[in-house]
Amino acid sequence: MSLRWVAAGACLIVAAYTAVFLVVGHGGVPQALAGGIANAVPVVLLGLAARGLIVRHVLGRTPVWTAVGHAVLATAFVLLAYWSLLVLLGLINGVSATEFDVRPFDPRAMAWQSLQNLTTYGLIAALTHLDARPAAAPAVPIEAGQAETEPNSLSRYFIRSGDDLRPIEVAGIVSIAGADDYAEVRTIGGRHLVRMTLAEFEAALDADRFARVHRSHIVNLDRIARAEPAGNGRLLLHMEDGDLIQTSRAGSKRVRDRVL
Repeated sequence: MSLRWVAAGACLIVAAYTAVFLVVGHGGVPQALAGGIANAVPVVLLGLAARGLIVRHVLGRTPVWTAVGHAVLATAFVLLAYWSLLVLLGLINGVSATEFDVRPFDPRAMAWQSLQNLTTYGLIAALTHLDARPAAAPAVPIEAGQAETEPNSLSRYFIRSGDDLRPIEVAGIVSIAGADDYAEVRTIGGRHLVRMTLAEFEAALDADRFARVHRSHIVNLDRIARAEPAGNGRLLLHMEDGDLIQTSRAGSKRVRDRVL
């Protein structure tokens, strides 16, 4: 999500709240604007945080994990947004930045505010899921000639970043974790979802550099910092990005086969 869309959304939320406060007679323009900002700031900041957590920990997971993750995040979003609003309103109406009262809403107003926050989280979650479904274009070889000579060796693909397509070099991949019809590609610079299965990635990547070490993980052998025994014929891989990946016995054999 680009910064301009975040800024535009924040301005729209402030304008909407300000207009509502003016209509209901909540003071003059300065008071209505202050109230609009106080309501918008928690929604925008917590919304960005929630979107990041959804992308990183919820998208592409099992239905049970997705439901539990959204339940936890929605509860946290509702409570933190309500608490932040009370603090900001206290600051606005207080004597100074150090002398102000935090007064809770009456039960009906609190219930309405909580419903607003829950609806807002639901909208953020829905937009995040919709935005992630076409998160990446199909893998595209960097050169057509290379695709003909090395059909199973992918060197670059593109992901969607806002309205743009951003290239990702395969050499920069540390590991790939499978999640149903999606794969979470982990690089030194971050993580993103790709609409490809692990099997499709395994078929497209260079088998001399990438190995399927577990039914849910492919690793870049060049990005293994070290490996240690994990018992029962398995290995614990320490990746360059700090991740720890435990191999299966078959995956351990694939790694050990590369030992000179």
